[in-house]
Amino acid sequence: MEFFSNAEYWHWMVFGLVLLILEMFAPGAILLWLGIAALIVGTLLLFLGELLTPEWQWIVFSVFSVVSIIAWRSFSKKRKLNEPEEDSSLNNRGKSLIGKTFTLATAIENGVGKAKVGDTYWRVTGPDTPQGGKVKVVGFEGATLKVEKSL
Repeated sequence: MEFFSNAEYWHWMVFGLVLLILEMFAPGAILLWLGIAALIVGTLLLFLGELLTPEWQWIVFSVFSVVSIIAWRSFSKKRKLNEPEEDSSLNNRGKSLIGKTFTLATAIENGVGKAKVGDTYWRVTGPDTPQGGKVKVVGFEGATLKVEKSL
């Protein structure tokens, strides 16, 4: 316990650096904020010296730790809420094709045909349309695109 009451600025700096190093091996970002709080206390102790008693060092460390963790959590929640919806189609190629127009590689007969999308042929369903006709993707089901005639 005597160690904690006689801590000098460099003890806090080393403590902060150790926490930052441990952060690299631990999931989450809790140790990051604790390490930054310890570095702040070390810096304050360097400039304020004896004015920052051991009790105040721990109070400052606790306050900076809690406030920074709460601020970080609040920021990360807002960031998640503001992410664009396009990310939901990242691994869902059919969804990313909705609204696009393609040329039919084979005619849609009896409601089924094929359209070339990039270098891939997709199965399409929709109203009967001749080969070479333009269709617009209005939906998808698995690997099948639902289309309607386009002008």
